[in-house]
Amino acid sequence: MEVRIPCAELYLRLGDDDVLVLDCRPPDRWERIEFHIPGSLRMTPEEVARDLFILPDDELIVLCGCEEDWEDVCRLARLLLMRGRNAVCLDGGIQAWVAEGFPTERHLCPTPSLNGSHQAAERC
Repeated sequence: MEVRIPCAELYLRLGDDDVLVLDCRPPDRWERIEFHIPGSLRMTPEEVARDLFILPDDELIVLCGCEEDWEDVCRLARLLLMRGRNAVCLDGGIQAWVAEGFPTERHLCPTPSLNGSHQAAERC
């Protein structure tokens, strides 16, 4: 059984204390990821499975980047459900979220300056 949440419903629930969005886009694409859903936590599916015990007892909204990733995200949501967690997949992933015009935040990454210190003012 695949449980999906539409982007519009997640938008209405953003900021709820009992919802945690897990951005599980593949790590090999992270260097190209410039944005995320506000308040989301970036974790690989392996990290989620391994570190589930440290996640809050919230409803978990799992998202992917595109249709190619859908099966992996559904598998992760099913694993979470089998472990007693309340988990659903964001219908259409981040592509649908952006296409429907919902807000995103840009990732900031440290960039080395000439003197060796780091600044967090440029996009990854």
